[in-house]
Amino acid sequence: MRERHSFPDGDYQRVRNQQAFIKGVIDKMLSRETLTNPGRVAAAVDAISPYLMVDAGLDAATVGSLALSLRDVTRDEVLFLTAPTLGTGMVGSQSIVRPDWDGLAALSDALKNDTVPAYAAAHPANR
Repeated sequence: MRERHSFPDGDYQRVRNQQAFIKGVIDKMLSRETLTNPGRVAAAVDAISPYLMVDAGLDAATVGSLALSLRDVTRDEVLFLTAPTLGTGMVGSQSIVRPDWDGLAALSDALKNDTVPAYAAAHPANR
C-alpha cells in the first residue's frame, strides 16, 4: 500500500509497513514446510519472480539452491535497515525525503565489507 498521507510521519510509516509485509513473506518462505519441499520452493519462485528484476545469471536453479542454503535461517537473523536520511522537506509542492549522503556511504561500506551487523548496532535509527 502506498498510503502515506494519513500517517503523521508519512513515508517513514509506509517503510515500516512495507518491512512488516516483507517479514511476513520471509516467515512463510523460511518455514520448514517451504524450504524442505522443492515443489513449494519452485512455486514460490514462480510466484515472486515476475515482480523482481535480477541479474541475468540469477536463474530458478540458483534461487532454489540459495533457498536450500537458507533452511536454517530464522526471521530473527534477517536484518532490516532503512537508508539514512536527513528528514523531510519540500521542493515546490512535492514532499521529499532528504538523503544522508555520508550515512549512505557508511552503509555502502558496511555492505561491501560484510560488516552490516556492526553498522546496524552503531546506527539504531536506521533499523
